[in-house]
Amino acid sequence: MPDKINTHSEQFAESGGKLTGTFRPKWPSLPWHEVVDRITPITFRVYTGNTAGTAFIVSWKGNDAQQSAILATAWHVIEEAASKPIDVQIVSSDRRKIFDTRVDEMRVQQIGSSAHDTGLILLRSKKPIIAPGQLAPILDFRSMIARGTEVGWLGFPGFVEPELCFFHGHVSGFINQPPLYLIDGVAINGVSGGPVFDERCHLIGLVSAYLPNRASKKTTLPGLAALVPINAIHYFLQHTMNALTL
Repeated sequence: MPDKINTHSEQFAESGGKLTGTFRPKWPSLPWHEVVDRITPITFRVYTGNTAGTAFIVSWKGNDAQQSAILATAWHVIEEAASKPIDVQIVSSDRRKIFDTRVDEMRVQQIGSSAHDTGLILLRSKKPIIAPGQLAPILDFRSMIARGTEVGWLGFPGFVEPELCFFHGHVSGFINQPPLYLIDGVAINGVSGGPVFDERCHLIGLVSAYLPNRASKKTTLPGLAALVPINAIHYFLQHTMNALTL
């Protein structure tokens, strides 16, 4: 990962989640059901070998002949596809759009080390991926969401597949290394890699893990969801890939 992305991670750690000065909302605040309606078209189920998770589109371009998209997800969802030739499927929530490595061009890209749990899927297809205008804006890579901010996230829990589920909670705190938002909510198997967003539809991160509160060997109390900030992804897209984003 380029030095500037690492430097930004360090800046996040030093800030305690207070790098909010440059953030300017692009969209008005909306009811959560309307936010979900806008984020759903860019949210997909991902199957890689024996692993299933969630991914979401952060960049798109295309025409009638061909479309290409970049999807963000948790690295542990797609890591196996980076080390051996396995089939990868990307499926829309309504299951009307299915992209497959046997038909479509697809490759994976890791951002940072495995500890950052951040990856991209680069997809190219002759089939429509999303409609123009469906991209969601991404939080400025110099900004952070403050403690107490209400956020939502989407994903496909494995035990109710193929249902796309909505969750929401608040930013409770931060972990410095690797940079993480701590959220008073759950991260269920299958939701890993799902989009995290605010009430203005800004993409602010991705679901990484659930941190259980183990009171003892036999007792586990409610814990916190760990969400990876989208900052490094946004920086990488703009400064390394020169990709189109909102």
